[in-house]
Amino acid sequence: MANQLLIEIGTEELPASFVTKALGAMPSLAADLLARARLSHAAIVPLGTPRRLALMIEDVADRQEDLSEQVQGPPKRVALDAEGKLTKAGQGFARKQGLSPEDLFVVETDKGEYLAFKREEKGRPALEVLPDVLADLMARVPFPKSMRWGAGEVAFGRPIHWVVALHGEEVVATEFAGVRAGRATRGHRFLAPAGFELPSPEPYQELLRRAHVVVDPGERRDAMHAALRDAAQSMGGELVEDPFLLEECTSLVEEPHVVPGAFEPSYLDLPDGVVVSVMRDHQRYFAVRDPHTGRLLPRYLNVVNTANAPETIARGNDRVLRARLADARFFVDEDRKRPLETRTRELDGVVFQTKLGSLGDKVRRIRTLTQSFFEPGDEARLADRAATLCKNDLVTLIVGEFPELQGEMGRFYAAEQGEDAGVAEAIRDHYLPRGSGDAVPTGRVSAAVAVADRADTLAGCFGIGLVPSGSADPFALRRATLGIVRIALLGPLDVSVRDVIGGAWDGYPSGVLRDRDQVVTQLDEFFRARLKAYYGERFPGDLLEACLGAWDGRSLRDLDKRVQAVAAFRELPEYASLAVAFKRAFNIAKDGPEGDVDASLLTEEAERSLADRFANLKPVVDGELSAGRYEEALSRLANELKHPIDRFFEEVFVMVDDEAVRTNRLKLLRSISDTLSGIAHFHQLAT
Repeated sequence: MANQLLIEIGTEELPASFVTKALGAMPSLAADLLARARLSHAAIVPLGTPRRLALMIEDVADRQEDLSEQVQGPPKRVALDAEGKLTKAGQGFARKQGLSPEDLFVVETDKGEYLAFKREEKGRPALEVLPDVLADLMARVPFPKSMRWGAGEVAFGRPIHWVVALHGEEVVATEFAGVRAGRATRGHRFLAPAGFELPSPEPYQELLRRAHVVVDPGERRDAMHAALRDAAQSMGGELVEDPFLLEECTSLVEEPHVVPGAFEPSYLDLPDGVVVSVMRDHQRYFAVRDPHTGRLLPRYLNVVNTANAPETIARGNDRVLRARLADARFFVDEDRKRPLETRTRELDGVVFQTKLGSLGDKVRRIRTLTQSFFEPGDEARLADRAATLCKNDLVTLIVGEFPELQGEMGRFYAAEQGEDAGVAEAIRDHYLPRGSGDAVPTGRVSAAVAVADRADTLAGCFGIGLVPSGSADPFALRRATLGIVRIALLGPLDVSVRDVIGGAWDGYPSGVLRDRDQVVTQLDEFFRARLKAYYGERFPGDLLEACLGAWDGRSLRDLDKRVQAVAAFRELPEYASLAVAFKRAFNIAKDGPEGDVDASLLTEEAERSLADRFANLKPVVDGELSAGRYEEALSRLANELKHPIDRFFEEVFVMVDDEAVRTNRLKLLRSISDTLSGIAHFHQLAT
């Protein structure tokens, strides 16, 4: 038999990020602990609000599975003497396991003979096993920060007030942080504060819903999103969609209620980014815009946790937002009193990194590196101007108060003060992409500044030993690397990794960074690891290894062509046999001699046919490889060589006694293998 299992941890209000992190981790933690406890189960559903973290686990078995396993001990040569009796080591093993000599036997393994025994254990009832499982689960819930309270030693995200643990209709007798589990839960703090008991896990969500708690985060998010859209429409606008804020607010409330508010239209003369940032990042308000013009409306929407006194809430919200917007207007007006270009020298007083100098130093290096992407001319001049101004808004008052507006305010001030549109765009877009789902710069100038900025950071950090390890990556170097990859593959500018990293290293003063070749090589390896992650969801690992093996570490678009070509080659009906033949050619000739094939030594018709076909094919294929037309080259090789190379391996013995003939055949295979390796290392492909 099986029953639903419910575990609910009732707490003080948890921050939104705590709820998200905990609910993201709890299902896998529970699955692991139940597996160790030999308790089978079905789906694990995370549920939670700011006041509770819960799991609903379907079909948890009433009993553990019986255990029957063979346990391997020490090697026979150590555990038994010449007469087959236990040595001291063998006796110690038996004593530790609580066994008699008769319980032990010898098993044969691929590593030799070992002592072993059979462990049998009858499964216990789930209600005997689950208390430890659930206590362990609660102790393992992760948070960005944990706290202790009272005289207790247990750390958790916030103090715990109640615990519900039910397996079917039975309470699981577990305890955590001094709180014994029961069947009593609580409703909404203000709208239904009285506690109530659950007869079983089954009505959990419905009973909480009646108590004004929507415990399913997905259901809560969808209801909130629909209410926000309806409220925006009712005021003649449309919601400014914000996935991050939607997720944040989902974890801030137990039952979402939308309270509209308003502010003076005069604040709309501020940049839209400023108004939205004030509402979003400081107040967690949603913006509303005119569906016809796309301009912001002087309205906003606030998600709150109670329907009580919405007018009072709105008046307080309006007052706070008005003050925030007034501050923002003051900052913008003060910033406008000085041209953006006059702030360049202030960057010398802002530390980029202690060993790597100031932001002013960084900007000068970015300017130099950016020029490597252009020939002298108008585009190069625009790129230099964009690189010169790209960090100036970091020392403005508005960005000091609202750091999330970096780039956006630089673009606004630059455009307002008459800078070229491409320069203004680059000041904003050189921060793109900020994440894996973000857009990349669309202009060549923007892309060049973006790559130069990231390459400078990568070369500098690796050059002084600030290499990411584990989850520690304070300078976001993994993100910077993937940003360069995405710009090169999706944007208007190709990137040569080794060249741009080498150029970035050259920008630092002598003696600041470690050896140039060492830094470039280390970053080449780092890029390759990130490229595997970038392509890994779409292409198998052996394909990526094969293409990376042939890539010279320069043009990222060249690598992409190789990946696409080999992926297409794998779809050919003849792939399997060709891959075997290509791999065989490599394995036979990898250490063989290079050089021209001597036609007079081709004694077999099959080898003459292959040599003639390849001799005619090679100049054409070499031209396609030089032009980066890898898919065309592979298709040509597949069509032209399939039958000759299959026949060669069927009819010709390569390693003959005649040294001259043998060497000649190895040269032929080496030439074919080397040509193929110019596309990818086919010997690394699975067949």
